[in-house]
Amino acid sequence: MEKRNRTILLGVTGGIAIHRSVDFASQLVKSGASVHVVMTENAAKLISPLQFQVISRNPVLLNLFDTGDDWKPPHIDLADRADLLIIVPATANIIGKMANGIADDALSTVAISVHCPILLAPAMNGHMYQNPYVKRNVETLRQNGVEFVEPVSGDLACGYQGIGRLNTIEAILEKTEEILHVREDLKGQRILVTAGATREYIDPVRYITNRSSGKMGYAIAQAAECRGAEVQLVSGQTTVVPPTGIDIDHVETTEEMHETVLAHFEQADIVIMAAAPADFRPSEISHQKIKKHEGVISIDLEKNPDTAEVLGKNKKHQITVCFAAETNDVLENAKAKLIRKNCDFIVANDILAEGAGFAGDTNIVSIIDQDGNCEQLPILPKIDVANAILDRIVKLL
Repeated sequence: MEKRNRTILLGVTGGIAIHRSVDFASQLVKSGASVHVVMTENAAKLISPLQFQVISRNPVLLNLFDTGDDWKPPHIDLADRADLLIIVPATANIIGKMANGIADDALSTVAISVHCPILLAPAMNGHMYQNPYVKRNVETLRQNGVEFVEPVSGDLACGYQGIGRLNTIEAILEKTEEILHVREDLKGQRILVTAGATREYIDPVRYITNRSSGKMGYAIAQAAECRGAEVQLVSGQTTVVPPTGIDIDHVETTEEMHETVLAHFEQADIVIMAAAPADFRPSEISHQKIKKHEGVISIDLEKNPDTAEVLGKNKKHQITVCFAAETNDVLENAKAKLIRKNCDFIVANDILAEGAGFAGDTNIVSIIDQDGNCEQLPILPKIDVANAILDRIVKLL
């Protein structure tokens, strides 16, 4: 079992599904994991901490000011030892605290102290789960690498019917195995990731750009770092907060991105080009703001360097992965780009398809390799697409 000899922190909050966390703790212990339970004050009103202590065979952390057996505060000691933090059930309250860096009790403080993967299994009323503030908090956590086992639909304890039920213990255990299994499969690999859009200036005020948000590239960088890789991120303009704990070079123009990628290329083992650099730039940039006047203004454009093509011609040991954002003939255009850029595989998507366009939280992609094999993935959160891409890279390695 992947959980054997692993230290797992089990966070327990005051949701009505708390009774199922007792079974979950028991299953973790049976698998050989060292389980340490951290409960909120509300959780202790629903189930006695003694029950978790007997099952886990370890003290239960309730109070932030409890003293341990050595000089370290217990919450820091647990955070340092943890291989995984799982919160079952995860209420809207703990999700909101984590998303906003609030640490006002033992569990929320542990949650911002750990430096291991985090898995949340939300359970709450369906209206709460669909609330825009809760959805925003969930997305913030996703962007920072937190994994989720989504709730399912069914009869809710509050009398409603709909999404919000805690997923099955089996599903949470399966996700736990997956995280513990993959978190080191890229250890020792140096991965270079590009993300976001570039800007090509017309004058000091105006520029040419595109709608790339950077979410896909950031998800890849975060997922790779969680799986043990040494990640270098080269980022253009984005609409989201960069992932934490990763070295980032910020650039504006395609030329700047091109030069920065080339500077890191020799040291990289894997290059994933998820950015959307502009293909063209103005031939001349006005040093003054162009004034409005009657008539038509023409802007001459010239080609920007094709970074992926240059890397494809010069790579030695490196694995290179390209992206193809298309609006028509998606697979045909992607296959042609795959050959032209000599990448190991290409990730293609139809940006006009619902759930697959720029700035969204999901994507629908096809992965095409040099042998012509095409794997079409269903609509998935971008962090799951990122892990699917990394899974393919691990197979190549």
